[in-house]
Amino acid sequence: MLSQTPAVELRVFLRRLPLALAGAVVLWALARPVYTPVLCAATQFLARLFEVPPASAVVLRGGDALLGRTDLRADSGWLKFPLTQIHFNLVPFLALALALPRPLAAGRWRRLLVALAILAAAHVLSLLWQLKFLEAFSMGPWSRANYSDLARDVYGTLRYFFDIPVTFALPFLLWLGSYPDRVLALVGLETPAKR
Repeated sequence: MLSQTPAVELRVFLRRLPLALAGAVVLWALARPVYTPVLCAATQFLARLFEVPPASAVVLRGGDALLGRTDLRADSGWLKFPLTQIHFNLVPFLALALALPRPLAAGRWRRLLVALAILAAAHVLSLLWQLKFLEAFSMGPWSRANYSDLARDVYGTLRYFFDIPVTFALPFLLWLGSYPDRVLALVGLETPAKR
């Protein structure tokens, strides 16, 4: 059902969006030096959790992660993966959230923290699937000996699913899920509770 709210809210949102985008970029740039080591450590911990021997490695080198294994020869394949590709989607999410009027008021800050935690978990899983894809497909005979065809298919599917749909759709879904009343009002719809 269309809302009776005027398009004023949408105009205010669109006016605030460029400033919110600039703020989101600044927050992202400030958080990166702390966030990327945590992202790499969490991914390595999760990768090694069920491995015997625990040898998957995620090494932070500048703004990139080196993905590989410590139990193979030193000259075996390591993948240099740009971490910006994993966590840049924090910028549109923060910009959309900050462009809303009073995004932290009335308990909305809790919703923002939950959304950020979900986004961080998606980042860890995305980097994990990159690592598992590398191990399953790019390490020659070792890959074929240690990963079944089914495991290779699963890791390939997860990698591409997290690369494209999750990376680009998750910020918008979290924005809608965190602020449903505000977002639906922006597009001229009422929330189900108001009907």
